[in-house]
Amino acid sequence: MNARKTDSSLRICMRTTGTAIAVIGLTAASVMAEPFFLVEGVDVGKYPDVPRPVFPVTGFPGTFHDGDRLAGDSPAGNNVTWQGSGTPMFSPNQFGSLSFLLRRGSVPAGGPNRVPFMGIEFLGGPLVDLDGDLGNATRSLIPVADPNQPSIPVAPLAITGTNSYADLTFDTGGGTVTLNRFDATGTNEGAPGLVPAIGVTVNVLAGTPTSFTGTTPPANPTAINPTIDDRTGTLTAHGTIAGVWQIDTLGFELWNDTQLFGSSTSGVLGTLQTLDDDLQGWLVTRASSAAAWPTLAGQLGATLWPAVASPGQMVKTAPTGAGTVTIGSGSASDPFGVEGLATADLGAYLDTVVVPSLFPHALSLVYLEASGVGVNNSFDPVFGDTIGYDAVIIAQTPEPSTGALVVMVAAAVLARRRRRR
Repeated sequence: MNARKTDSSLRICMRTTGTAIAVIGLTAASVMAEPFFLVEGVDVGKYPDVPRPVFPVTGFPGTFHDGDRLAGDSPAGNNVTWQGSGTPMFSPNQFGSLSFLLRRGSVPAGGPNRVPFMGIEFLGGPLVDLDGDLGNATRSLIPVADPNQPSIPVAPLAITGTNSYADLTFDTGGGTVTLNRFDATGTNEGAPGLVPAIGVTVNVLAGTPTSFTGTTPPANPTAINPTIDDRTGTLTAHGTIAGVWQIDTLGFELWNDTQLFGSSTSGVLGTLQTLDDDLQGWLVTRASSAAAWPTLAGQLGATLWPAVASPGQMVKTAPTGAGTVTIGSGSASDPFGVEGLATADLGAYLDTVVVPSLFPHALSLVYLEASGVGVNNSFDPVFGDTIGYDAVIIAQTPEPSTGALVVMVAAAVLARRRRRR
């Protein structure tokens, strides 16, 4: 595709602090806004799709609610409820997530028999602090013992005024995209017998420290699988739609950790690893909050599913990368060769579901998808070191500050006046 050159490059830095800005070089006059957050508010409390049966070679069919991995399209998914004991900090999909981590698992059912299982991490909502103290200037991503009762952790807290987010740098002039950090709360349905601390997770870029000053983890943490998790991809202008760029070959690795206290991995991050060398998708922008979003139906093709990653990859294990595992494709009784269902028209989905869900003055959205692999560093018998760890990330620029909005409106009015002359 041939790029339609603009007068300056596009750089978007997504953070939860108010210090970062997005500089969108769509015209000779750049438009500034604040950073991106994960999109929420669609099908609250529901799965992303209606149930479908998945059959093993030997055993019993499982019920997957993954479908095309896209929330909010018709028909709506069934209600999702917490399956374990007690009550988690947040209920499954409490925030109406459009972003997910999906894990293909297999439940032992006696002898060679298996039951296929799909675990879904609904990403979104406020960030959490597991040290239970929002006033100590330090945020912990691992459970902290209660000083009065060392055998139990202090209660985690949601951090007021924060949102789950991704931090990316887009350079349209150089044709590159870089992933700098990722910080998202996750909720899931758990399973019978699981404690509520497993129902809410932290999800961060590999190498992120367990604690740090402030609410925002350091940028560019050290990758343990840099040949896969290179955090750099390509950015190519759409051939016919201005303000739209295709994203390809963006490597990533996310660490998923619960609020569980006393497990073998409670002192470190990286209980589950999700990674792929080809996170791909689209960056969509508009010139101002008064401008219409580009019409994308029929222009972006389909989602990548039901494609699956290739087994046989060698992956270093969290947290230090000292161990190594070989990625498999499930068991002989339940191979993981079939994943989600394809959506023929991704552009129509962005037009009809995502754009209406954005903040009114959002200037850009990012859609990312991956068909990846994963590593399980816990004793869990359902999820292994296999293919079938997939991801969907949909993010937006937040509402600009009042001052920035005034500037944007003034710029739009001035532009209209100039066109009338």
